[in-house]
Amino acid sequence: MLGPFFSEGSSLSYRGNKLFKSINEVRGVKAPDLSLRYKEVAQFPQWPALMKIWGRTFDGIVDFMRERKVLLFDLPVLTRMISSPGALTGTIASDVHPFEVPFFDQRMYLTQSSQLYLEFAIGAPGIEQVYCWEKSFRRERADFRHLPEFTHIEYEGRIDFEHNLAFQEDFLRYLIRYVLEHASEEVGLFVSEEDILSLEKKIEKPFQRITFTDAFKELKKATGDEKYAAPTIRNFGAWEEVLLTQLMDNAPVFVTDYVAEEVAFYHQNRTEDPTKAINADLLFPGYGEIIGSGQRVGTEEETRRKAEHFRLDMEDYESYIQSRSVSSAIHSGWGMGIERFLQTILKIPFIWETKAFPRVDNSTRP
Repeated sequence: MLGPFFSEGSSLSYRGNKLFKSINEVRGVKAPDLSLRYKEVAQFPQWPALMKIWGRTFDGIVDFMRERKVLLFDLPVLTRMISSPGALTGTIASDVHPFEVPFFDQRMYLTQSSQLYLEFAIGAPGIEQVYCWEKSFRRERADFRHLPEFTHIEYEGRIDFEHNLAFQEDFLRYLIRYVLEHASEEVGLFVSEEDILSLEKKIEKPFQRITFTDAFKELKKATGDEKYAAPTIRNFGAWEEVLLTQLMDNAPVFVTDYVAEEVAFYHQNRTEDPTKAINADLLFPGYGEIIGSGQRVGTEEETRRKAEHFRLDMEDYESYIQSRSVSSAIHSGWGMGIERFLQTILKIPFIWETKAFPRVDNSTRP
């Protein structure tokens, strides 16, 4: 079985790996005090192994992007224009609040995603594809697969949604193979040879695909629970994501066409059904969401209409809206947290164990 987790009954359980024992329920587990982590780093072999795996992950991303002529782009961490403002406006329940910080005499936010600035970049003449490797910040307490500060690889290109999904599939397959090849000894500290062979076998096949609406039909069929009668992101959490991958032959699966009212304003709505967005989450078997993606709204008129509908601060987002008058070419992008990628392939129970010095809500030292 792939991935660290499995849904059974009402529990979301952890399978265990070579360093961690199985756990009956991972939801609700809080991050421990990590203030003495520096002592662990000097004592236990998993930490130098993780440092090397992080390095090889970075190398693999750079090599993949270079081969495809994707330009590395540098971006600000402080912004007035956050990518998921729904928590501030009260319009999207799943959006997370940003961290607000003073910047001289201005109110600023730590970036939640660099996507909007990547979109500016591909509006420049001759720039077709860009990516970044940046920190992102979201004001949520750490749990088994969320951190308030994480490392974000993000891509934006002048490609449509279908090519975007194909690009993601190529990227994830390439990166997994790269890490397994270039950090095999370190990966072997966490997972067995059988785990590695199973992972290699699964990613050889084309990734599966299902719409958000059909995913809820499968969940209702499997559970009999009426809460899955109507698709809504409010009833699609980690337990459901893991269960869905189990129902889909334990394979990577793109869940597409989320409810447009429940996702960010910058997602293009489907022409044939405007209640659905042209977007997707890539769920990894036994884990859940590992990459989020979508096609962007194309015209200035529609971008302004959606910004107003979601009650954005129009002054803060005016530059983004007006950028559509400069370039309205079809484009799309995606983002992946590196910690989630490593948690998945190494079968680590808690995301704060994927790095030596994570930032969690209850520990600010060292």
